[in-house]
Amino acid sequence: MAEMSEDELVEELVADAGAQRWGAFGEIASSLEMRPDERKVHRAVARAHLRTGLPIFTHTPHESCPSCAMEQMDVIEGVGVDLSHVVIGHMATIRPEHDPLATHTAVARRGAFVGLDTLGHEMSRSDIPAADKVRMVQDLLDAGLEDHILLSSDQGNVRQFKRYYGHGWASVLMQFVPKLRYAGVPEETIRKILVDNPRRFLAFVPPA
Repeated sequence: MAEMSEDELVEELVADAGAQRWGAFGEIASSLEMRPDERKVHRAVARAHLRTGLPIFTHTPHESCPSCAMEQMDVIEGVGVDLSHVVIGHMATIRPEHDPLATHTAVARRGAFVGLDTLGHEMSRSDIPAADKVRMVQDLLDAGLEDHILLSSDQGNVRQFKRYYGHGWASVLMQFVPKLRYAGVPEETIRKILVDNPRRFLAFVPPA
């Protein structure tokens, strides 16, 4: 990939997305300081999105890096992508002392989805308590930004499967959503977050 040009990456992404029937482009990553190859990949994915309509989800570093989310959106939007087709990932890993709400609202108000993942389980790289993550959801709701929330467990390896004593694929529904209910989040709002928002993000019509 490092040796490929941006144009070559675009053509390969479009070809593979069609041949393998992809449903999205992701997880598109960047470092604390976006490297030239990462910028190239972000631009190529954005251009491939314009060709295919496939939505995009990103990976931000598992540290408190508000500028990373902004930089990803700048690069993607700079190619001409409507940010309503983008979710900025790992937004639940911003620690309370770094004012996660400021980053979350900035992402949402630019039109992108706030990806609150690593939910329903704790990870060594993201050991923020579940109560703080519930507060993140509540703060976005209080700001009137419920249309921009997406939840995920960020399951990524077999150690997280229940058969290996992990929390399993249903950890968001079985462990995190009950905490939202206990905190007073209405059922209609929970349905919007769990059903309507993902439906809007994942739905796409390939360009003619």
